[in-house]
Amino acid sequence: MRLRSFFQSPIHPLTLALASLLASVPCIRGSGTRVGFKDAFALARGNAFVATADNPSAIYYNPAGLTQINGAAVSANLYAVSVASDYTGAAGTASMDDDYQAVPSFYAVWHPKDSAWAGGFGVYAPFGLSSDWGENSALRTHALKNEQTYLTYNLSGAWQLTPQLSLGGAVTYNRVSTDLRQGLGFVPGDRFEFSGDGDAVGFNLGLLWQPAPQHSFGLSYSHQTRIRMDGTATTTLMAPVTESARATFDFPEVIIAGWSYRPTPQWNLEVNIDWTNWDRLNTVTIAKGSGDQPTPFNWESDFFYEFGATRYFAGGWSVSAGYCFTANSVPDSSYTPAVPDSDRSFYSLGVGYRSARLSADLAWHYGDGGKRQVAGSPPSMTAVSADGIYDNAINAVSLSVAWYF
Repeated sequence: MRLRSFFQSPIHPLTLALASLLASVPCIRGSGTRVGFKDAFALARGNAFVATADNPSAIYYNPAGLTQINGAAVSANLYAVSVASDYTGAAGTASMDDDYQAVPSFYAVWHPKDSAWAGGFGVYAPFGLSSDWGENSALRTHALKNEQTYLTYNLSGAWQLTPQLSLGGAVTYNRVSTDLRQGLGFVPGDRFEFSGDGDAVGFNLGLLWQPAPQHSFGLSYSHQTRIRMDGTATTTLMAPVTESARATFDFPEVIIAGWSYRPTPQWNLEVNIDWTNWDRLNTVTIAKGSGDQPTPFNWESDFFYEFGATRYFAGGWSVSAGYCFTANSVPDSSYTPAVPDSDRSFYSLGVGYRSARLSADLAWHYGDGGKRQVAGSPPSMTAVSADGIYDNAINAVSLSVAWYF
């Protein structure tokens, strides 16, 4: 069987290390490497924001919302996340490093007075990777430390066709760098390392329709990107051996639809359906000097189901709460511990303050990933199984501050 011979081949360390590139820990939502939380106010509402999109983070959530901002504004967001995964199985026991990791975002918006046009610029990380099972982990032959930085530079524009309808769009430049490591299992300290980078251009679209003061509908689309990563592969047994390597990965398109209902000016309730097309990621061909090798992923598309509620008070204060459910997108047949993926329920709370010039939001959420039973995952090169139970949990806080000119 071709798959069986592949996992017994000497290319196996390269394959699993590169596979972990798309096995992001910080994205933590059972949706591949997506990092979908880009604003504290949105996070507090379970990330249900595409039909509200009334602050500078609309650059990410729905560029059509930029027409709701008057004048100029800048904002910054910090999303700090701790991901815990504890393993018990055939290989023994292991725990992943659960230190907090920071994912920042920045946005700038300009909407001239009485103009139908608005524009903006943003920098954020829509995908990412950071996982560390440790050098002495029972799972070291599947994953050591893996890092990926996927940065998007977004230039957005929006047009208010009517007082009720706005359209938006963006051109994006996307830059990816990776540093991936994995043990081999033959001698102490052996390992495989891959380092590479690449880039691609993409685009986003958005629509915001507000047929009545009580109702708002939002729709956004983020185009897929295909990124070829060029770099080096180093295998260390008694001495390191380095050769050039490259692989092309398809990152998925994302479609989000939402409805915001505002029964009174003091309340904003919203529901979103958020789809990630991971079905694009099937087989990746890894090219290296010793020969090309196809790598099966066979990931599955999935949905985020998001609900949020905000209560506004006098003096500019607000309180929000939300819930988000996401399903696992990585099947057992291609599972790697670099991705402790599982069905997850997120519970969130937040508080915000707004004045004529300043807004600030602080939010927290907890993700309950439960215990995922993995069976039939690919063995390591030394026949170590990653099958077992993975107990997953997430804690995260987010702070956003914006200044309006």
